Amino acid sequence: MQKLTGSKTLVPLLAGAAGFLISAGASAQGTGVVSMERQTDEAFRRVLQQPQDLSGWSRYAQLLVEAGNYEGGIAALERLLLEPNASPDLRLDIATLYYRQGSYAMAESMLSTALADSRLQGDRRKLAESLLADVQKRAQRSQLQGVFTLGVRHQTNPSYRSDASQVLSAGVLGPLADTQRPRGDTDINLGLRVNHLYDLERQNSAAIVTNFGAYLADYRSASGSHLVAGENKPYDLQVLDLNTGLQFRPAPASGSSLTLRPHVILSNVVAKNHQYLRNHGLGIDMNWRPNERTLYEFTVDGVRRDFAVRADVANANELDGHLYSLRARVSRELAPGRVLVGEYILRRATADRDIHASDSHEIRAIYAMTYASPLAQGSHWTTAVWMGALNRRYDAPDLAVGPQAHKDREWRLGVNQTIPVAPLWSVLLSAEYARNQANLPNYRYKNTSVSATVVRSF
Repeated sequence: MQKLTGSKTLVPLLAGAAGFLISAGASAQGTGVVSMERQTDEAFRRVLQQPQDLSGWSRYAQLLVEAGNYEGGIAALERLLLEPNASPDLRLDIATLYYRQGSYAMAESMLSTALADSRLQGDRRKLAESLLADVQKRAQRSQLQGVFTLGVRHQTNPSYRSDASQVLSAGVLGPLADTQRPRGDTDINLGLRVNHLYDLERQNSAAIVTNFGAYLADYRSASGSHLVAGENKPYDLQVLDLNTGLQFRPAPASGSSLTLRPHVILSNVVAKNHQYLRNHGLGIDMNWRPNERTLYEFTVDGVRRDFAVRADVANANELDGHLYSLRARVSRELAPGRVLVGEYILRRATADRDIHASDSHEIRAIYAMTYASPLAQGSHWTTAVWMGALNRRYDAPDLAVGPQAHKDREWRLGVNQTIPVAPLWSVLLSAEYARNQANLPNYRYKNTSVSATVVRSF
């Protein structure tokens, strides 16, 4: 594997931007955290002084939950169950905390008792019924979950063609032909994502976890399956991917939440009804949750890429090689319904010719917030905004273009709006802007994408 290289200025800038976002979120909590600790300590002193005052226990439990101490919150709330006429809403609140901790058996017990109480009505009863169904599903040895999507998307430049007025050919600038200029297009797409977990019922929480995906995109301008050199229209796509492996806790006796999952990777891409690309390889996932509000995820993988010989891809065999990736992701719940995510991805692509081999560094920052629906009582909307930047550098220049090696500097901004419309059904509205400020005009582009997708969960 060749030495990884990258921009000397852009990567530190991007890493600094991601660090600023995450630290800004933490700093914004700084004063609030100190205040919360003081309030919690004061509430604890009060319950010690007046242990029979249930309102004091209620306030103490609320502060513990707000601080992210769900285990302590559960203990304090369960103290309130000593009241003979305790509300079923209390059991629902406790069940929700058990659910978030992954204690599904305890959550199921609390939910069943709450639903047996006729005082639990309206949206709270619906929530309890929905949560109980999900808990019972998660308690099964064989668990199947997934989503089906149907969407329509418009892009101003779906083929990511250069928007420069002049491009290079053998190092000489010349006007870009009209047939090669960016053109907008609309596609209808179908997607299926399935996750299956088979619990092996071992003390190390071992389970076989399999993820399967299928995706089809049909563009308005694409027609037939005849391949021609210099194709300037987007391809209809059919994509299949599968990864499966054994997930387990390497140190269950220590109580650590660390899990590992070595897995096999397979994928296949068909473009314009012709074989385009096959991938196969190995990877390993590592997840660690040090507390209730923070999750670290790491993935290292390597796949062999085999490109099919096609009339529209000259010397496709030169693209064959390996793709090695490292992904690191941290998710932090800043407050109930507020999540900040930072992600870094390092990739090394090898190929039979150095002009196709590259190193890339990518960062992403996502902020998601869930809040009460402004239209329907008891429903919640989710808004997510993100930004990302990618720096990619190729190993050698393509002399058919020019004497300089190709370098990409790509930026993306986007927003998602999720709107539930019925149980298990939602609408996802998305907008994204992408721009590549490459060092060579042949690879500079910008693209704006807007889409509407119907999502069905199961």
